[in-house]
Amino acid sequence: MGVRPSRIVDLRKKKVLLDKRLESLYKKAKHLEILCDIEIGMFFFTPGDQNIFAWPSLTQATDRVKNYLGFFDKKCPIKMVKHEDLLQSVLNAKEGKINQLEKIVEKKEMEYNFNQLVEAGKKFDELEVREIRALINLFTVKRAQLDERAKQLDENVETEIDSNDYNDGEENDGHL
Repeated sequence: MGVRPSRIVDLRKKKVLLDKRLESLYKKAKHLEILCDIEIGMFFFTPGDQNIFAWPSLTQATDRVKNYLGFFDKKCPIKMVKHEDLLQSVLNAKEGKINQLEKIVEKKEMEYNFNQLVEAGKKFDELEVREIRALINLFTVKRAQLDERAKQLDENVETEIDSNDYNDGEENDGHL
């Protein structure tokens, strides 16, 4: 097992360690810039402290960040989303899904109540007002479905009658 790092309390030791680590980081950044032909700008700061460490310098690092942001403004428009906006969109999607599920549950509940009424397992006066309204809506939907089915059956019957009338006028003498 490795040694687990712990917070350094002594300010002098902290400063020495920071200087060593930053120097190592600067060397690695310089190698990456040369090897990969990229620009690197880094900022380091301590919350509550006025000192900002920047590499290669404050102006160069700032210019590199501005170039980076300008590149996306001009050439590659990317929609940046705040966490709040992202969470709100996730919340809206979840609420939409919940609403869909609530409608499905309500529909199943109303069908169950309808079946209980039909089978005399439940009396009409045992239902709540909300359930009665939902049953009225269910009846309306069922009635529309029945009307549509009756219309389809009527069309099928008319089609069969028309095709039978057409065939009755012809005699088949065995020749094509």
